Amino acid sequence: MLCERVKAIIMAHSAPINRLSRDIENARQFDVQSGPTTAQFELLCAAPAFVPVSAHIVELFVRSFGRGLFARPYSFLLLALAATGPVAAAETLVLHASPAYEHDPMRALIGGLEGIFATYPEALSIPARGLLAPFMLKPPRQPGWR
Repeated sequence: MLCERVKAIIMAHSAPINRLSRDIENARQFDVQSGPTTAQFELLCAAPAFVPVSAHIVELFVRSFGRGLFARPYSFLLLALAATGPVAAAETLVLHASPAYEHDPMRALIGGLEGIFATYPEALSIPARGLLAPFMLKPPRQPGWR
């Protein structure tokens, strides 16, 4: 139930729909204004499924913080998911966050995100893929290699 609520908040955010191009297949089709409603409203009504990597990211955030995602300080994480999309927000956390102490809840979250990206390396942007490849369990495929 919380996952669906988080997904609805992500889809309803007022930022441009193209922010979700890595999270929802054909997300840009909702960016066409054809009537009096907003693109976000059209997207929310259609409720398309998130691609598997995005769904796993949302599930990890909900598992890690539960209802805490709706209150400070973790509501800022929900805002990041909504403003940039789950894949972009997760990628930023993995690349830039550095939990300060051992029992920091962010440490477990970032470890979980690294595991998700190890399973779905193609979800990473090309610069991030190159940077993280040495640390991933399954190295990304090189174009043209089998």
